[in-house]
Amino acid sequence: MTMPYRLRFAWLGTVFLVVTSPTLSPAAQGVRKVRIRVDVDRVIRTMQGGIGASWHAIETPIWGRDANGDPWAGSAWGANPPPDDDQAWQVLYKHAEWLGLDWCRVEIEQRMYEPERGKFDWDNAEMRTLYRVLDWAERRQVDVFFQQMFSDVGWNAYPALRSSRKGVLISAPYSMEDFAEGFAALADYLLRVKGYHCIKWLCITNEPGCDFSSWQGPDGKPLSATAGFKAARAALDLKGITVPISGPDWTDLPELDPAKIDFDAYIGAYDIHSYMSMFDGEKGGMYSLSQAEERIARWAAWAHARHKPLFLSELGTQTYGWGYSDPNPGSYKSSLKDASLAVRAIRAGADGVNRWSFINRGDLDGQWQLVDTWDIARNKLLPSFTPHPNAYYMIGLLTRFIAKHSAVLASSVEGGTDSSGQQVFIVALRSLSGQHTMVIVNDAEEDWNVELGLGGLATGMKLYRYSMTPQKKDKATVLLGPEKELQLSPQQPSFTEELPARSVVVYTTYHLQADDPGAIAE
Repeated sequence: MTMPYRLRFAWLGTVFLVVTSPTLSPAAQGVRKVRIRVDVDRVIRTMQGGIGASWHAIETPIWGRDANGDPWAGSAWGANPPPDDDQAWQVLYKHAEWLGLDWCRVEIEQRMYEPERGKFDWDNAEMRTLYRVLDWAERRQVDVFFQQMFSDVGWNAYPALRSSRKGVLISAPYSMEDFAEGFAALADYLLRVKGYHCIKWLCITNEPGCDFSSWQGPDGKPLSATAGFKAARAALDLKGITVPISGPDWTDLPELDPAKIDFDAYIGAYDIHSYMSMFDGEKGGMYSLSQAEERIARWAAWAHARHKPLFLSELGTQTYGWGYSDPNPGSYKSSLKDASLAVRAIRAGADGVNRWSFINRGDLDGQWQLVDTWDIARNKLLPSFTPHPNAYYMIGLLTRFIAKHSAVLASSVEGGTDSSGQQVFIVALRSLSGQHTMVIVNDAEEDWNVELGLGGLATGMKLYRYSMTPQKKDKATVLLGPEKELQLSPQQPSFTEELPARSVVVYTTYHLQADDPGAIAE
């Protein structure tokens, strides 16, 4: 059962505040108060990424389910418009820009570009879909985390796995050298021939080490991806390509175990995934949000000590239901938890956060999409593309007001605890152009009374408030314009507000009307 939570938010410059707190009953607790301080002149670190969502270019159907009824390849395909339908793509671009997606995981498989050994196809429909995505990212200065999800080629699958569609899909490369040469050829084409400078990171496979990944040996059991990291780095180096590889791309938010990291020499960034956390005080998940934050902090410390970023390259919620067309991955509760974890991840040291996913068919392993493009009932593209309730607006409150490469500011919390421990959290950000934003996530069933003070405030600052509350739950259209203004000054650097239960509230210097695009690059 979900514990009630309350949230308070204060904003300064590019600042996000997340307050997550199970509340006691009014009789036992009264009006709960917490004091938050943000030092706007004290930078803790600068993020090497931002916040975005996965955008795949795979369109060839990946059907079939395993013995448990789960899809072989999850939901990493389908639901894009045809590459030549410019009108439909302009609609998708408008949604991506409204969200302010600035750090996006773009996903392909080797079958798309190298269907036969050494024979490349740069102009098929899926590759042109990929160019549609990358063209937008290049124009908008979005940082792309470029991900090969699967190899999915019979010519380089283990012989024992070539007899079935699933076997080819899950097989690790039979020839690691051939795999690496193909991957490097793709990178060379995209970076040099097509000129996509937006590609900042490369990842060779999805979630290796799991029995459902596409990195299985001839016996169908997971293989280490270290040989792949090594081979890919060597092939890229031979071509003079310096874009770093990210790894290990492990799920589900594993504990840091240095003994398992034998690939550090081949990667330039670390990334992990999270799906199975639950609100603090709940039961049934693999780990609580507080435990998730602790794990991310350990991974971040490890990566940063080696002068490498840490990315949460997949974020979503499976703990309240998923599979087939289950709506729970996009429910209000799941979206609130995603927002809370995203903020805690940045607070813990994550340099980039990627929500799964921007678009999705919604009929394989749940409705993960931020934008509805697929008619599940009729199994075809929808005539119009619309926001997916809850998820689109909830994640939008983070992505619209956080520009990539923002500075994380010092902050502290006084109070905000109960029998479960610390329940109020804050992360504060300042963009490259000096915009400030604070985001607060309140997971409680009741309101918080929050006093927010800004330390080091040298001049006046006008903040605008935006929010998602339970009153906007499940609505197809939510107007997220500024709700009020707050004027702060060195003489009056603080304010007090009541923050709604189970809400996300943003205080920011960005003044964005409901239809304005979000902040991406500055």
